[in-house]
Amino acid sequence: MRCLTLANILKERGAAVSFICRNERGNLCAEIAEAGFAVEVLGSAHELGDGRRDAEETRGALQRLGVHPDLLVVDHYSLDRRWEHALRSAAGRILVIDDLADRPHDCDVLLDSSLHDCAQSRYAGLVGERTRVFVGPQYALLRPEFDRTAARVRDRGVGRMLIFFGGADPSNEALKAVHALRALAARAPRTVMVLGPINPRAGLIRQAASGLTGIELLGVTGDMAGLMADADLALGACGGAAWERCILGLPALVAVTAENQRDDSRILHSLGAVRNLGDAAETTAEMWAAEIAAMLEDPAALAAMSRAARAVMQGREEARRDFEHALVR
Repeated sequence: MRCLTLANILKERGAAVSFICRNERGNLCAEIAEAGFAVEVLGSAHELGDGRRDAEETRGALQRLGVHPDLLVVDHYSLDRRWEHALRSAAGRILVIDDLADRPHDCDVLLDSSLHDCAQSRYAGLVGERTRVFVGPQYALLRPEFDRTAARVRDRGVGRMLIFFGGADPSNEALKAVHALRALAARAPRTVMVLGPINPRAGLIRQAASGLTGIELLGVTGDMAGLMADADLALGACGGAAWERCILGLPALVAVTAENQRDDSRILHSLGAVRNLGDAAETTAEMWAAEIAAMLEDPAALAAMSRAARAVMQGREEARRDFEHALVR
């Protein structure tokens, strides 16, 4: 999804953009094509090894597409400097999107839009001296509607709530949230729950929510910015949605559903922008209900969280200009 956002940004600036994806379970090839971009689909590969085979297949895909790109973007946690070096001659420049900092890269630009304790030195020794490194949520690849939608401070309590735990929700937080709403009964705020398109338990969640008043379940939405703008409190994780919430000043109760969310969740909690319930594997419906109830009873805390969330994204306009300039120069 972040690559689709980047593709649209580049397209608006006159670039022709193509995608190369593997035919793995949960792929978004149809969504990419529907957005108007060419997609070259490679066969599935359970083991990428050192990436050499993938690099060869990627080079073949570029030849089939008939392009020698000015910019090659790689967004994959299993690919590293060996893959990038193998494709150096196939592209003008290389952009790596990463947030793990656990392997070396051969690239011209590196983007990590997560929060880290030592952002400036995070990729020291992992990239070349000339690599432009952009670290921090102010560089997050957000769809344009998030920058266009007005932020607001939630200073009137929790009237509406939004629940979204990403595409797959591996720890089944959405179902826990439904049980939490049942426990809150009449105190539960009006709620919109967005179930990701590849959530394997969507049917079970809908069944559990049957009969609950004040909750609307959506399979997909094209207006996440509008839903976030309307909400006073969110339940979710700290993937890319964290920066969407922050730019709109939306406070959140979060759980860690993936290892690369751990720093974001911890630091956002320390900044007062979220309340972090910890590892999703250990959360319960009772924990979610207790945290929601606490926010219902403390409008001042909600407003403080909202202001803290907005502060996370300070400097975004200048940061975005610097990053985009680094891509097109």
